[in-house]
Amino acid sequence: MWGILLLGGAAAVTVWWAGLLVLHDEKRRRLPDHLTLPAALGAALGALLTEPALLLGGLGWAGAYLAGGILGRGIGGGDVKLALSLGVVAAAAGGGAGVFAAAATAGAVTAARGVLARGKAVPHGPSMLVGALSVVVFDTWRGALAPAVGLP
Repeated sequence: MWGILLLGGAAAVTVWWAGLLVLHDEKRRRLPDHLTLPAALGAALGALLTEPALLLGGLGWAGAYLAGGILGRGIGGGDVKLALSLGVVAAAAGGGAGVFAAAATAGAVTAARGVLARGKAVPHGPSMLVGALSVVVFDTWRGALAPAVGLP
């Protein structure tokens, strides 16, 4: 029973945190350190204590964004820090393919939003959350469905 309560509490905190990120990024076009830095540090520490290889997913997504931010425009420090935490989550759900899928989905969602906004700049953080969530939902769905249809 306590496990379910803890899981529900963790889910509620995660949804609250994601909602704050979306609202802040949509309004101010930046992801604040007080929301991204603790999550990045927590994800990195959690990965190191449980499954260190998961940190590679976070470092991969964050590293790609860091390089993109240095070479181009549009990727900020908040996006890099958010990519670290979401990359760990995506790696836990879907391995390296999950991280790639989350990042690709984030890019596609941002591009679609840009088209719908008629070329105006749109924040990228909400799209990153959609990308990571899609990988987690797909992995959960696949895990629940696999025994029923005989998948490994």
